[in-house]
Amino acid sequence: MLRRIVIVLTLVLGTLVFGATPSYACSCMPPEVPRHLKSSALVFTGTVKTVRRPKDRWDPERPVTYSFRVDHAYKGKPKRVVSVGTPTQTAACGAEFSRGARYLVFVYKWEGRLATNMCLPNMKVAHGKGPITAADLPKGADPKTIKQLGKPRRVR
Repeated sequence: MLRRIVIVLTLVLGTLVFGATPSYACSCMPPEVPRHLKSSALVFTGTVKTVRRPKDRWDPERPVTYSFRVDHAYKGKPKRVVSVGTPTQTAACGAEFSRGARYLVFVYKWEGRLATNMCLPNMKVAHGKGPITAADLPKGADPKTIKQLGKPRRVR
């Protein structure tokens, strides 16, 4: 009887120790607009036009790509349409954007590509064609964000 218990415990413990795989989760500091504005390559408002998801959504090497029709730039010189990649999973800090919605987007360069993630102060804003105002920000957003962004430039 004791022998059976030892064998079962050995099998259970072996499964737990050798069968375990590392898990990853996204962990972000609170997004501060001035800090991220300084380190971003581009900051703009734009509407999501297309969403391209990889066939294997679990492949961390293949990002989701969002194409934005840019209306105003707050940093950098974005083209009228900008494609931005982000990890496929929120556990890997992937940002999620909805097709047809307008966003304030912070973008950095990663391995020669434009990218963003959920740790940046990206936010959905009200539809419109003009520069964003405090009234366009989502509920709970700091209205100082508008002043921190500085003067917008229209993108044509």
